[in-house]
Amino acid sequence: MFDQTLIRICLIFGSLVTAWYILRRVRQAKVQIEDTIFWLLFSAALLILAVFPGIAYWAANLLGFMSPINFVYVVIIFLLLAKQFFMSIRLSQLDSKVRILTEQVALNEEKVEREKLDL
Repeated sequence: MFDQTLIRICLIFGSLVTAWYILRRVRQAKVQIEDTIFWLLFSAALLILAVFPGIAYWAANLLGFMSPINFVYVVIIFLLLAKQFFMSIRLSQLDSKVRILTEQVALNEEKVEREKLDL
């Protein structure tokens, strides 16, 4: 019983700290809206699982997990891995854009240098 209460308290604390931190970063305009939505939904999901542990018990029984905490861990790991995957896709896209922009800047600088030499 103590372990379950401790885990619930940790989930509640973790979700509230996450929401507070993200909202603080939004006020400072340092987080994009897509990331804000993900992290607020993530913290809301943790809070719901902590406040209503019956959901975790129901889902664990439905999916055949040995214990509800294993279900909670798997859900958290899955969500974080999905977020990491989409962030790596976005990073790759941004890397390609930076490379293209760098090439364009280099070509523009070369063009300006040639025009200076022609004058």
